[in-house]
Amino acid sequence: MADNDNAGQALRPARGGFILIDLAGQAARLQAQRDAANRDRESVSLVKQYGLNVMLMSLRRGARLHEHHTRGPLTVQVISGRVNFIAAGASNEIAAGSMIALDREVAHSVEAAEDSTLLLTTAIG
Repeated sequence: MADNDNAGQALRPARGGFILIDLAGQAARLQAQRDAANRDRESVSLVKQYGLNVMLMSLRRGARLHEHHTRGPLTVQVISGRVNFIAAGASNEIAAGSMIALDREVAHSVEAAEDSTLLLTTAIG
């Protein structure tokens, strides 16, 4: 199934099936929503099923996600832009094309060094 417009609803592949998501299109739409609402961030859950959550996030330069942790392991892939990602006391500058992976319960925070789009994947189970 191709995703032309999921209207903000997380997609769930049918049993034994799959979904195809236009990531570039979703990112452009999310950035436009963020800009139109004049917010520093906007996010949408793209896939949510059986403890798997894939979220797309658009951050304006200077936007911060304060220190927090997740119940399961996670990855953060920078699709565009550059962020400062602090995890386990270490600061990491992550640019487009790079990804960081964390174990569950690791405290982390994020600050956008420039307008950025992130793909976050968390697993709980």
